[in-house]
Amino acid sequence: MKNSLSKRFTIAMVSLAVGGILFSAILIQLALGWNFERYLGNVQEEQNRLIMDTLVELYSESTSWQAVRLSTMHVGSTTGAQIRVFDTSGRLVADSLSGMMQGMQGRRWERVQEARSQTYTYALTVTGIKVGTVEITYLGQQGLWTAEALVFRRTVQQSAFITGLIAIVVAILVASMLARRLTGRLHILTAAAEKWGRGTFAARANVDGNDELAVLGETMNRMALSLAEQSDLRRKLTGDISHELRTPLTTIQSYLEAFQDGVLPANTDNVHSVLEESHRLGQLVNDLQELTNAEFHGRNVSLQPLDLANFITAEVERTRPLLQQKGIALQLELPPTGIYGLADKALLARVVSNLLMNAYKYTSQGGIITVRMFTRGEEVGVCVADTGIGIATEHLPYLFERFYRVDPSRTRATGGSGIGLAIVKELMETMGGRVEVASEPGQGSRFCFYLALTESK
Repeated sequence: MKNSLSKRFTIAMVSLAVGGILFSAILIQLALGWNFERYLGNVQEEQNRLIMDTLVELYSESTSWQAVRLSTMHVGSTTGAQIRVFDTSGRLVADSLSGMMQGMQGRRWERVQEARSQTYTYALTVTGIKVGTVEITYLGQQGLWTAEALVFRRTVQQSAFITGLIAIVVAILVASMLARRLTGRLHILTAAAEKWGRGTFAARANVDGNDELAVLGETMNRMALSLAEQSDLRRKLTGDISHELRTPLTTIQSYLEAFQDGVLPANTDNVHSVLEESHRLGQLVNDLQELTNAEFHGRNVSLQPLDLANFITAEVERTRPLLQQKGIALQLELPPTGIYGLADKALLARVVSNLLMNAYKYTSQGGIITVRMFTRGEEVGVCVADTGIGIATEHLPYLFERFYRVDPSRTRATGGSGIGLAIVKELMETMGGRVEVASEPGQGSRFCFYLALTESK
């Protein structure tokens, strides 16, 4: 592919250069020919006028054809033209060619007379009276083009041809260099992508420059970094799921084997322990199912205006007994009713429940959980803040990832499945909203979600 692209790019560049050179050469040739012919025509007319002025002056001074006859021979040999003079009766009275054929230059004029330009005919007028006719024919010319002009045109054409060849060679060299540079940078991108495909996400596409390919390389590098993070998270997710499933399964298996071997009696306490582990296993399965449902809930979402103050109050009151049992104070900072947000009632209830349970889990006895609602621009926000243990800054970008937990020990006191916040994010995005987090270690955490502000039905 690289060679094919390089060849096609080179051919395209060379074709463009050759086409441009040929087109320019044709235009230059046409323009040069037209302008030079016009120049030669003007020169010819001026020379003819001088010849006629000379003949008129000679005839005026001598009033005879003798002086005209001698002058035509001299002027013809100096201008390279055959000058023929006729009287009013049409009789040839002078012809410069016969005189030009004599002497040392006779053979030269014999050779050049085979090539003749067009004949110019003028009336020979003296003091307003026509005394004859003059025909001027230039020898050794192709039309207006004299021998010197033909040499000049041939030299220009040869120079243009050589210049064109040089330009084509330069175009080939430049096109080849550009093609190698382009395909070389593409090869770097391809090699990096192949390494990423094999799972080597540490490789980078180091493309120099500041053009589109360099921007593409930077974008691909950011993508590789994201893929590496996702790969690490996927491995961590797999380990977390394995651990979460293995722990209750191992406990249940151990109890059942102990019952079977008679090591432990199948009394109420032991059966209760097995039942707790089965509930823990069931909760994990339910969380996984809930996350899956959250990913596909967009098919059945029903957005409608909700009076958020009443809705939030009702949801919070359901958890108040649980918070009181742990000795956690609950504060509501809600505006008067009449503020409506666009949401799905069932999905929003799961969002509020998950955030409250998350705050309950990480807030110790004597702590405070505050639920506050506010409006900002075209949005309505709800924040659930706690005075719990808080979260370090480096963990905040990953809190809404599946199975990501700040507590790596996965203790039962603060463990859980690590799916609740991922579900919150999925549900909020489905309703066209968003969720944010702010936290400091030892200062507690604040989770806020935002919905579109709307009017009542």
